[in-house]
Amino acid sequence: MTHHTASPKNRPLRDDDDLRALLEFIVQSARRRQVWLLFIDDRDRLTEPLVPIDGYPADPHAMTVVPDLGEVTEASLLLQRAEMMRDALDAASVVIMWERPGARSIGLDDREWATAMRDAAFAHGIPLRAQYLLHSRGVRQIQVDDLG
Repeated sequence: MTHHTASPKNRPLRDDDDLRALLEFIVQSARRRQVWLLFIDDRDRLTEPLVPIDGYPADPHAMTVVPDLGEVTEASLLLQRAEMMRDALDAASVVIMWERPGARSIGLDDREWATAMRDAAFAHGIPLRAQYLLHSRGVRQIQVDDLG
């Protein structure tokens, strides 16, 4: 008799620790500096696609001009693009994973981006479920206490 087990990606995520474990299962460790946009459906499952974006600006507060949004910060631009994808996928929430080789500790760059994204999500009413750091040894959730 064959036993069928659900793929880890199809299991509902009871909490942020389940999500962290799933992300670690999928990606294991950091290889380059990039950001991942991930989406959670209304049944608390990670949806396809997982969107890696190679590199991101050094300063989340730097201003940029785009035709559809006008002048916005880099953080606001990234989050509003994530919201467009979330809407197109009919997903319930956005998850951001910051990938960069190095230590597990939350550095200044990590803190600045995570704080800017949290603030932009609040300002635009975008459901940002959680943020994670993918480092050289695994995945760590970025907690409110990490943001200072």
